[in-house]
Amino acid sequence: MPAPAPEAPPTAPPAPRPAAPGDGPLHPLILGAAALMALNDQLLKGWGPGWLTGKLSDLAGLAFAPALLVALLELALCRFGLRVGDRRLLLLSIMATGGFFSAIQLHAGAASVWTWGLGAAQWPLRALLALVSGGPSPALRPVVHTADPSDLLTLPALALPLALGWARSRPVLKVGTAPHDPQVEGVQSGAGGP
Repeated sequence: MPAPAPEAPPTAPPAPRPAAPGDGPLHPLILGAAALMALNDQLLKGWGPGWLTGKLSDLAGLAFAPALLVALLELALCRFGLRVGDRRLLLLSIMATGGFFSAIQLHAGAASVWTWGLGAAQWPLRALLALVSGGPSPALRPVVHTADPSDLLTLPALALPLALGWARSRPVLKVGTAPHDPQVEGVQSGAGGP
């Protein structure tokens, strides 16, 4: 009777791929939040009750905005040797998003900055669409915003980008470097190794 074939040695799971600059918003849950925000703002706001669609928009925006902010900062700063996945950027983005969101719900001046800023950001696309369709150039105008202190109840949505960003930040690598490996470092420094 032939000897049984030896079992294959167990394989280790693949090592997680290091974060690339700006890839945070590509996580499926963050992409889902962006899709929900777009669907809600373009379709659902005409169908559902205002309090519900408003809260959906807030939840989706709070999930998406910090990931986008981290991505933009990483892309801008990686040329200076920024560590991709740096948790300080993540925490700064979470605090900035939560702080600005709170301010526009509670302070008329902050809300005005938001409505005019977003209106200005949307104007180029509106102008291009008017140009293509042969219509008149649209005026620069603020977006509609209703300050609602109860929207602060959606701030826990910041936990999603915080958790995803925290997990993404392991291992923290400087752009162009390899993960910390004491055995490799010992061999490279001449200290020897096993």
